[in-house]
Amino acid sequence: MHADRRLAFFVKMAKCKAKRKYDDEHRTFLEEWEDAYFFIERNGKSLCLLCDTTISHYKASNLQRHFSTLHANIDKDFPKGTELRKQKLSTLKSQVKRQSQMFQQLTKRGEAVTLASYKVAWNIARAKKPYNEGEFLKQCFVDLIDILAPDNKQLKDSITDLQMSRHTVETRISDINNALESDLHADLNACAYFSVALDESCDIQDKPQLAIFVRMISEDCVVKEELLDIVPLKDRTRGTDVKEAMMEVFKTANMSLEKLTAIATDGAPSMIGSVNGLVGLCKGDDLFPDFWNFHCIIHREQLVSKTLNLDHVMKPMMEIVNYIRTHALTHRQFKNLIADLDGDLPGDLPLHCAVRWLSRGKVVSRFLELLEPVKLFMAEKNKSYPQLSDPKWLMDLAFLVDMLSHLDKLNLDLQGKLKTLPDLTQSVFSFVNKVKLFKVHIQNGNLSHFPSLRSAQQKAGIRMNMGQYVKMLAQLYGSITSRFEDLQQKRPQIALLIDPFNAEADCLKSPLVTDEAASELEMIELREDDRLKSLLKEGPVAFWRVVPTEKYPCVKRAALKLLSMFSSTYVCESLFSTLKHVKSKHRSVLTDTHVKELLRVATTEYQPDLQRITRNKRCQKSH
Repeated sequence: MHADRRLAFFVKMAKCKAKRKYDDEHRTFLEEWEDAYFFIERNGKSLCLLCDTTISHYKASNLQRHFSTLHANIDKDFPKGTELRKQKLSTLKSQVKRQSQMFQQLTKRGEAVTLASYKVAWNIARAKKPYNEGEFLKQCFVDLIDILAPDNKQLKDSITDLQMSRHTVETRISDINNALESDLHADLNACAYFSVALDESCDIQDKPQLAIFVRMISEDCVVKEELLDIVPLKDRTRGTDVKEAMMEVFKTANMSLEKLTAIATDGAPSMIGSVNGLVGLCKGDDLFPDFWNFHCIIHREQLVSKTLNLDHVMKPMMEIVNYIRTHALTHRQFKNLIADLDGDLPGDLPLHCAVRWLSRGKVVSRFLELLEPVKLFMAEKNKSYPQLSDPKWLMDLAFLVDMLSHLDKLNLDLQGKLKTLPDLTQSVFSFVNKVKLFKVHIQNGNLSHFPSLRSAQQKAGIRMNMGQYVKMLAQLYGSITSRFEDLQQKRPQIALLIDPFNAEADCLKSPLVTDEAASELEMIELREDDRLKSLLKEGPVAFWRVVPTEKYPCVKRAALKLLSMFSSTYVCESLFSTLKHVKSKHRSVLTDTHVKELLRVATTEYQPDLQRITRNKRCQKSH
């Protein structure tokens, strides 16, 4: 009994295996079917020319059944083998071909119009303009075509079909942001190392926004800086809140903490606090590797500049500036006075804004340039400021102008994207040496680096005691050396990037290298590599790109880590300036998602593949 059942089972299985499959038959469309059944091949299927029905399988029986059932009268009206039948077949095939061409043209034009709308949306976001600018631009396009090409109907139709409503522009920018974010995450997963820069500021609705930028370097030494995310903090801005927000962003981007090399922040306790600040919490977390942390170099430079404590100069000067600028009538009268005076004078006095890095220097410098009009105007207004005629006060003002000019130049040198650690350390410590030189020169009565002070002394006609200026320069020197002490300690390791052939063999320490003994041997070998010495003049990034990892693994890894490091939060400060344009009082209701999308598109260095985005969008619609 059991043997019969097994036999029946195997017979059934054999029949299943023997069952034919259509794909295995490799059938093709036969040309004679066109005349016999009025079918043609179209996109891998049989298309009936008479009723546009498609049949999936290339089987004569299926085509014959369809023809004889639905189009039996064709053989009577157009007998087989006659010229009439051939003409009918040719006419139907031509109609199908024209329809296909027309459809392709419409599809191609539709793709071009969609691509154009993506390009316009990209430019709107890059210019930080509102979404409804699309409708304005479309109307401009229509008016231009009416004037420049009134007979070009095809171009007119394309402009008319261009979708540029507010909602469409918003969707286009969102699609572009998604593509940029995908590219960023792919680069982060493939990079060798990365660092982050964080800063927090409030938007126009007093909502704290945490900006997180990432600086990454690939194995082939390509450095990129991109906005990783901007996160709204709901309530508090403590170190724990900042860390939680940062960790959530890392998780979303699937970032490996083992690749983290540095964290750059501002000087707020919630950021650099050694216990409850972000840096302290990260260093105490076993998930984080050993990393360098930087208090923003530009912020430190601003703190150093406050060492020049000349309140007896700034206070009356700011009183005068505010008196002139805060009253509309007074302000107009002062500008008219300047216009009436002979000479090439600046047209106005600027207002001082404490949060702007270069504001104090510009206000003080302009005040000194307009000193004579200011004295005349204040006398007309019966405002007594005896300091304006005091030679000692004027010399203090001139000294402040000269020193703030030097500090502002340092500040500008520290600004910019893709600044490397050697660039910033060179600017800082060259300024340290300049301050030493200034001190020696003033002690010797040499005012070659203080043109405003020299001019004020010449106008006064007397030789003033320069002792207080020497003292202020000594205080400035002490402040800058103490605030950048950590950078001075790291300088031998940082110098590896720009001059590895003169660096000490034991300059590399943890966390740049994990095996200091092996790195010493590699440094000795590298210093004697004459082939690489000739390539150093190409620049640090180009040089380290060609250094072989197989021969110098420890040193190459250390260089990649240094190149990946942020040491300032300039990119965050720049982003907050952009945020003021994007989320202004006229667009204060933008959601956090919209703000992030607009800021990413406005600040990115990526060039999105708009054609690929367009194709993906049309594929989504077709499905």
